[in-house]
Amino acid sequence: MSLSFRLRIALWSALLSGIVLLVFLGVTSNMVRKTMTEEADFELKTFTEDMVLTAQEMEEGGLLQTQMVGTLSAERAEVRLIELSEIDDFENELGSSSPLAIDETIGEFPQLYKEPEWPDPSPGIEWKPDGSNETVTFKGKTWRVMTRTFAGYRVRMAIDLREIRDEVKKLMINYLEALPLALLVIGLGAWWIAGRAVKPVQKIIATAENITIKGLGERVEGVTTNDELGRLAGVLNQMMDRLEESFRQIKRFSADASHELKTPLAVMQGKIEAALQNENQSRESNLVLVDLLERVGQLRSIIESLLMLSRSDAGGFVMETSELDISEIMSEITEDAVIIASEQGIELHADNGRSGMMVEGDERLLRLAISNLLTNATKYNLDEKGKITCNLSQSDFGFDILIQNTGPEINIEDKEKIFERFYRVDKGRSREAGGTGLGLAIVKHILENHNEKIEVISKKNYGSKFIFSLSKNLNNE
Repeated sequence: MSLSFRLRIALWSALLSGIVLLVFLGVTSNMVRKTMTEEADFELKTFTEDMVLTAQEMEEGGLLQTQMVGTLSAERAEVRLIELSEIDDFENELGSSSPLAIDETIGEFPQLYKEPEWPDPSPGIEWKPDGSNETVTFKGKTWRVMTRTFAGYRVRMAIDLREIRDEVKKLMINYLEALPLALLVIGLGAWWIAGRAVKPVQKIIATAENITIKGLGERVEGVTTNDELGRLAGVLNQMMDRLEESFRQIKRFSADASHELKTPLAVMQGKIEAALQNENQSRESNLVLVDLLERVGQLRSIIESLLMLSRSDAGGFVMETSELDISEIMSEITEDAVIIASEQGIELHADNGRSGMMVEGDERLLRLAISNLLTNATKYNLDEKGKITCNLSQSDFGFDILIQNTGPEINIEDKEKIFERFYRVDKGRSREAGGTGLGLAIVKHILENHNEKIEVISKKNYGSKFIFSLSKNLNNE
């Protein structure tokens, strides 16, 4: 299924916006997590200082070590003391001591408290006054741990990151809940903007669809902007002006040339017929005159056809419509066609329906269209044992006329071209049979003026079918 340009623009806009918003969500979440982690580190620094000051006050107050341990190890929901040890002469020696020296120093003095189940610091973590921070998973929870030395003590504390995790999770959930609405608004906005953007294109398309041989006066209107679409509309209008003028000259030439040739050809035909009446002419001369008379007849037929097509192109195709019994007309036409076909060794079967099949149309033109199809079926048939089937049947909306022969298959690329003027599928055979290449073009124009279309079905070894319909005369139902 092909999506419209406008819909594709809206969908692509929503997709691109969705990707951008998801990337923004990821970046924002990381920034929030980083900021809150930095706040946790700052809180840990404060907590470690407070813990050391509390330990000093308790020691100065003369509390026993067991009492100090019980107080210092009291666990709060979000903060935990992991380790607290005293370092001797810390202020004087720590600045120039390495982490290994600090560890050796601590080993000489009592450890006030240590959480037994907590893992030791990672290899890259150092005991230093500014502190070293790491993220540790312990008992199913994620903790931010600070390891530092302060005021003669080595202290290690942790803060639960659940609050940070919950805040980031809440942010992401709220963001994802709002995302569909945001994408819907973006999609509708893109749909509206694309609609306004392609509106001039739709006008151009509508105008182009209405341009036919009879409608070359159509122009693109309402596109007056100074952008690319405005220039495109202007170029198309200029092109249509040139095409209209070219077609006008061609139609005028065809009509004028055909009209001017009618009189000389009529004079030539009269003189040839008069010469044939002369008994003093030799047999050879009479054969030449008969051949000339046939050629003149072909030229007159071509000129009459060209005049008809020219009038149709110019919109001057005069139709005298009336109520017609199409069954009666078909019977009269096929009666003559049977004789012509039998002379070519072709068998014609006709089913002309029943009397009272009433249609509305131009009798002269419909007779010409059906006769042309039968003539075409006779010319392009098998040389031996050829057959033609002519059938008139009733359908839901009118009457279907089918004319089928046993001629050669018409290729797919030729099915549309056979209705063009002077086009011949088998050029040599057409000339031998006296064809002009205008018969099917006239059929198409006649049916188009009756608001009907003709269909061609051709298969190898089955011949070709020409099918068209005529609407019922509803006044007679």
